[in-house]
Amino acid sequence: MQPLKKTSNKQTFLVQGSINGDFEDYIYIRFDGALDSAKVINNSFQLIGEVSSPKAFQFKFDSISTSDVFYLENDTLLFDILIDEETIDGQNFKLYETKQVSGGKTPTLKKEIETYFKSFSKSKKSRDALYSKMDSLIKKYPNHDYLGKVLSQIAMEQNLLFNDIRGLYSNLDVDELNPNDVAILENYQNKRKVFQIGNEIPNYELISIDSKAVEFKSHLAQYTLIQFWNSWCEKCRLQNNKLKEIYEKYNFKNFEIISISLDTNQQDWTSSVMEDSLPWESYRIEKGFTGKMSSDMGIIHLPQYYLIDEKGRIIEINLSTDELDTILSALLN
Repeated sequence: MQPLKKTSNKQTFLVQGSINGDFEDYIYIRFDGALDSAKVINNSFQLIGEVSSPKAFQFKFDSISTSDVFYLENDTLLFDILIDEETIDGQNFKLYETKQVSGGKTPTLKKEIETYFKSFSKSKKSRDALYSKMDSLIKKYPNHDYLGKVLSQIAMEQNLLFNDIRGLYSNLDVDELNPNDVAILENYQNKRKVFQIGNEIPNYELISIDSKAVEFKSHLAQYTLIQFWNSWCEKCRLQNNKLKEIYEKYNFKNFEIISISLDTNQQDWTSSVMEDSLPWESYRIEKGFTGKMSSDMGIIHLPQYYLIDEKGRIIEINLSTDELDTILSALLN
């Protein structure tokens, strides 16, 4: 993946704040690998500095207490900090609540994205809309630290597929992003590249309901839906009812479903299979999220769905049940 050529300019920030509570010391901010400080005078403080682009930062109050993540940018940023005390086992601890009162474009940007994802569900239609959304935001803010974090999360959860992420990544000024976010994004892109549409899933060893070893490809039909889930994934189990309808409609036409659980407890898994009365094959990955298959494929967010052919080649990823019904109707009729 080739990132966008660096285009950022220096931005001056002014961080001002008032502290409600007992605090007569220096207050610190940590950003971009640096630590800056200001003396708190009459419960007020201010810090002035420069960043090359909007950067994530945290207030550091003492040796153990930090704030949530905020963003430095070319503006005056106003904060209120409330200090409270709590006694635990006879020891007094200070609690810090930090609110950004005004300044900067990031709070609006974060609210927009957080609101968007509240109603997001995995599907091809949702992917198209999400790509368009992220594409417009990245073109507007190509060097914004926050968008790098969002894109890394999208890659982890596979809300967009390999080629979508690659296209968005190419428009980011990667030199200005948090290196940890970039490392996460590139790690999951490497996994997605191996398991993108058109590629074949290897024949992994799984565990059956009766605790025997079974090969992943031993029960593939002409078309098979692979469902990654586990017993405590409420969304997974709610979708099982819709999947049962699909299964009854197409199973006799050489369509199969295989549920692969990431439960590490055999009893939790078998109980949930019985409770949900799953009519299809159910297997488990021995070490759950750290098992060979889930680690190779980057499965950390559930549910995940792969529609594959009889050889294990990936046809589609994370379709909605309606989209799955439509594509099976076309393939099997």
